[in-house]
Order: sequence, then structure tokens, then C-alpha cells
Amino acid sequence: MACATPSLGTQSSPLRISRRRVITGLGAAWSLILPGSAWAAKEPLIRRGTPQLTLGPFYPLDRPPEEDADLTRIAGQPGQAQGTIMELTGRVLSEAGLPVSGALIDLWQTNGLGRYHHPSDTTGRPYDPNFQGAAVIRADAEGRYWIRTVVPMPYERRQRHIHFDVRGKRRRLMTQMFFPGEPNERDTLYPALQSAKLQAAVTAQAMGEREGVRLYRWDIVLAGE
Repeated sequence: MACATPSLGTQSSPLRISRRRVITGLGAAWSLILPGSAWAAKEPLIRRGTPQLTLGPFYPLDRPPEEDADLTRIAGQPGQAQGTIMELTGRVLSEAGLPVSGALIDLWQTNGLGRYHHPSDTTGRPYDPNFQGAAVIRADAEGRYWIRTVVPMPYERRQRHIHFDVRGKRRRLMTQMFFPGEPNERDTLYPALQSAKLQAAVTAQAMGEREGVRLYRWDIVLAGE
């Protein structure tokens, strides 16, 4: 069975590419999200790792001045990002459950007001100068990662989600993480994963709250790593 996660070096960089080129260049990814496709219907793909999903049209063109794991504050600015603060933890793993040490994690999302920090976002929703918008971090030796951010707001027909571009030693995964307890069935991508197992694989687990901060966990499995 073909691996859902492409080998590193087989895809062009996501930097400064148009939505049309993303759709054209990620044919394998789109096959996973098109309703009725053979890829989407094959439930055993869950054994091949976290499902691949489209990069989307809002990959950050202008990277923020800092890209650390705390997206809620920017160095030199006294304010905090608007919205509900959350922390996300998890591990990057191989199919065998082994840690992918030092995996590179690139992530981006809407702010707490529903806007991407991207020039193509024309919704008119407010820009939050205290929100970092994106981050690039590395998993530790045990594959663990942590971020502090705001709960993203829905965007047009999209439900709450965070974009991830994850690179291991041999494999790269572009996917999106969804939130539990949301009307994800209304999303334009989520329902196309035609299996409860596949949908669970892209949905974080709610872990309660600590001092008013929502806690979530989400493990990422790189197929073929």
C-alpha cells in the first residue's frame, strides 16, 4: 500500500506558492480529502499515519519576527494576543510508536478574531498585533512538542483548525488539526475523511483547563518514518 506521507525532497517548498500551484502540486494530498476518492475510503490508511490534508491558501508569506512556541506574546510588546488561551502538547511518532527525535514542526492559524496574518485574507476581520500567527519549533529527543496559542476562530466555511507542516528524518506531513466538540461535520475538509478513525486521527483531545488555559493533546504519526 502506498504511503500517505511523502518522502522528504519529493515536494516543492510551500514558500510563496499560489493556491492553484498548491492544488496542482499536492495531488496525493487532495486525493485524501476528495469525497468518494479511493484514498479517503481506505480506512487502513490510519495505520499509515496521520492523514495528509491540503496546505491551504494561507501559508505565511511574511514570517513573523519571532517564531517560538508561545504565539500569544511577541518580544518587546507588552500586550497579549486576544482570545481564549490554549496549550497543545503531543508527540511526533513513527508508525511503530517510536519518537521522531528533533522533528521540525511548522504551524499557522487564524488569530482569536478569525483572521490569518496573510495578505490574501480579505474577510475584514481585525489583525491582532500581539498574535504571532505562526511558529517553527522542534520536537525534543522523545518526539515531544508544546505550544501556547489562542483557540483559532472559524474562517468562512472552515471550522476551528491549526495547520501543520511536519518534517521527520525521511518523511514530511502536511495536515490540519481539528478541535473536539465542534461542528466539524460542517467543515469543507473534515467530512471527506470518510472514517471515524481517520477523523479521530486529526482531532485533538481535550485535557481540561489549568488556570483558565484550555489544554489539548495531539500526537502526530509520520507514515514510513
